[in-house]
Amino acid sequence: MSYTIQNLVRGIALASLYAFVLWRVGRRDENKVIEFGALALGSFFLLAAAMKVPTLSDWVVPGLGILFVLLSALMFWFLMRQAVDALRRKKEIKRAQHRADQGS
Repeated sequence: MSYTIQNLVRGIALASLYAFVLWRVGRRDENKVIEFGALALGSFFLLAAAMKVPTLSDWVVPGLGILFVLLSALMFWFLMRQAVDALRRKKEIKRAQHRADQGS
């Protein structure tokens, strides 16, 4: 019974840590692609190092794997969002130039 309670507490602690980190990074106005990409790269190296340590608990490596996948997905989400915003801005600039050319 205590084993399942330990797993539950570890899961809640891990989820709250992930939520806190994502909240702190997500609320910044800086380039989120770079922020999440750097965190994903760091978590990848941490995951690679943790896989070589045989004395770690069973939940550490899968927890780091989940963190890496989550950070990578967020990085790609913000990258796609930047691409869409850039395309929209480019289209708006072309429209404005076309209107200015017609008005002259």
